[in-house]
Amino acid sequence: MNPSLAERLEELCPRRVVTTGHPRYDELRGMFNGMHDRRPAVICLPVDSREIAAVVLAAREAGTTVTVRGGGHNVAGSGSNDGGLVMDLRLMRGVTVDPVRALARVQGGATWDDIDAAAARYGLATTGGTVGSTGVAGLTLGGGLGYLTRSLGLACDRVESYRMVTGDGRRRQIDAEHDAELNRLLRGAGHGLGVVDEFTFRLAPVPRVYGGRFAYPLRYAAPVMAAFTELMADAPADMTCLLLLEPWGDPAARSVVANVFYSGGDEAVVRRIERTMACAPLTGKDFGPRSYLSMQASLGETDCGLRHYWSTSSLTALPGELAEGLVDQYASGGCGDGVEDTVIITPLGGAVPDAEEPGAITFRDAAYTVLAMAIWRDPAQDDARRDWARGISRLTRPWSLHGEGHADYVNYASDPVDLDRPGRMTDDTSRSLQDVGRRVDPDGVFGPAHPAPSAPAPA
Repeated sequence: MNPSLAERLEELCPRRVVTTGHPRYDELRGMFNGMHDRRPAVICLPVDSREIAAVVLAAREAGTTVTVRGGGHNVAGSGSNDGGLVMDLRLMRGVTVDPVRALARVQGGATWDDIDAAAARYGLATTGGTVGSTGVAGLTLGGGLGYLTRSLGLACDRVESYRMVTGDGRRRQIDAEHDAELNRLLRGAGHGLGVVDEFTFRLAPVPRVYGGRFAYPLRYAAPVMAAFTELMADAPADMTCLLLLEPWGDPAARSVVANVFYSGGDEAVVRRIERTMACAPLTGKDFGPRSYLSMQASLGETDCGLRHYWSTSSLTALPGELAEGLVDQYASGGCGDGVEDTVIITPLGGAVPDAEEPGAITFRDAAYTVLAMAIWRDPAQDDARRDWARGISRLTRPWSLHGEGHADYVNYASDPVDLDRPGRMTDDTSRSLQDVGRRVDPDGVFGPAHPAPSAPAPA
């Protein structure tokens, strides 16, 4: 990289520019997924949108590619690069809540812990990630699943407006009336279109919930999965259940765990949950009334730096034969170095297919998403762990929404190609991405334009 760019950045962001010789370089370049060992030439930590715009213009003039880092959790490693500039937003984590209008203004470097804590002071919440250290920006721009998805929609459905800096250095306010097409694309295909330095989210009252886990030995997976599908078949929109095949207990043993969430007040629904999930002997249970914040923390955190490969599918149904196959494939995993594989089945429906602005989301009509998370430490296990996770997607293909096991939900994609063209993105959306990209980032400051529409199939 041109040394003069680093000098210019130091002028713009004093004492907040880190290059390869800096003592904090390795700390700051580290990512959630240890599979990615990216080495940017420079890392810059701005504190406001004016600095962001100035840094973008300096990078544009120098011909240097810019990558935006929020929480650094993207499993495909999209929050960094090799040899370019990383715009690290970790110093911009402010959240301002207007309880009267039920809105939250959230800076681009905030995490879900930040927004959940600020909104909960007023008994409010919005759809957000279930791992608190995940960045708000990355998860929202890719769609955003959470416990409130079925009742409130995806995280991107709750965005009132965006404030962003695009590759031409302009600071823009984006909403339904100001650049409607960019507003649409930011909902599901928003990675790489610029730096969103502030989101305005619509909040909703969520003072207390019923929630928690029902844990069972893996040998009871068949009746538990049947109970899960029964529970969700006619569930109200304010109820959801994540079904996990995961290690649970002390000592940890392979288990099937139902993580149930209900934000309504109907005691009959609570009784139905209790009755349905009494389908097999339990090894643990903590279901009951609790705060939304405690529910958000219930899945815990995964240490940064472990090796990850995720494989995902969006399904039209979850028949018994598929459920049985998923359990068998899960039981075949495990790398023996203290970190176990996990499968998460998430029901959709409710508010998901009915968004006022569908955006670029390709999985709104799915009934479930299935995520296989291979997590390990030893690089010698790389091929085996990838094969295990891909095996889950191969099993789901007959019931995949698009028939080919595409990574419809980009936040779960491990392969960079799936970030460029997720699932069955329509050619119209793909063309629009190209057109908008040329308009707001004519020099490709944020990297190559999105792929062109697919060529017509041969006759």
